[in-house]
Amino acid sequence: VYGSGTLSGAMASVDWNTDEAQWVGRSTGKYPAIAFFDYIHLASSPSDWIDYGDITPVREWWNAGGLVGAGWHWNVPVSAGSGTLTFSTETRDGSGNVVTNTFSAAEAVKEGTWENDVLNADLEEIADYLMLLQNEGIPVIWRPLHEAAGNTYTYGTGAWFWWGADGAEAYVALWRYMFDRFKEAGLRNLIWVWTTQTSSFSDVDFDFYPGDDYVDIVGRDIYGDAASGLPFEAAAAASQFETIASLSEHKMVALSELGSVADIASQWDSGAQWLFFMPWYDNSDPSYPADFSHSHADISWWNATFASDAVIDRSELPDLK
Repeated sequence: VYGSGTLSGAMASVDWNTDEAQWVGRSTGKYPAIAFFDYIHLASSPSDWIDYGDITPVREWWNAGGLVGAGWHWNVPVSAGSGTLTFSTETRDGSGNVVTNTFSAAEAVKEGTWENDVLNADLEEIADYLMLLQNEGIPVIWRPLHEAAGNTYTYGTGAWFWWGADGAEAYVALWRYMFDRFKEAGLRNLIWVWTTQTSSFSDVDFDFYPGDDYVDIVGRDIYGDAASGLPFEAAAAASQFETIASLSEHKMVALSELGSVADIASQWDSGAQWLFFMPWYDNSDPSYPADFSHSHADISWWNATFASDAVIDRSELPDLK
């Protein structure tokens, strides 16, 4: 569909459900084409409140005719043996003190380091969970290690996730390490999405690009200023699409996260022909009313978006099973 249509998507609230997608469907009469999930609570699974081994939410969505996407806010110990976990470059411990995350992406790919032990254990665990989906015949639009550059180029203040904090070379090695480990594990159901932070040619972050052999789709995350009520305008989105497409001539380009941006119908008409788009969640629930005050994409946004013939909802997908 690339270039002729754009696949609609919705993010899980928070990690292992289709609440957002169900809310959109119930409120508009149209379900997004893709439901995105998050393995953010890997360290807690399986437990009585989260079990990624129970793939019921994913299976039900797939059997209803939808596509499946997943990301991973990868929580790691802030230091060797620490019980404080985070995906950020810093966090707060149990006493509320700010703690710098010393987990090194560069060291994590080196055999014999404590980071490598964590890395291998986590990759083995999540590969097993992803294999459950493969065994059901479910392909996954897989978006790991997202937004690696953070503000490195835009504001010069560096990465906000640990996987980008050691710079581009370490990040590329980490991405390829994951890719190779998953391949060795027998995973073949993943469609790999790399997220760029570039907004113009003056802040290009493609030093972080893992390479054409390791990436299927290039994504961009765009957020407007929700506090001021000023959305990211359609023309600006189209400009970014054109920039990224020109830098990724062998790859399709998607709006992999969004919040407080112009509706997709307006973006499409302005030239932003994203492969897919996905508003971030806002703790919605399928039982919430249509006028729920969603900070990223309310139902009026969705209605304007679905008004475009270019926007593909779940009912328009072919039978993929």
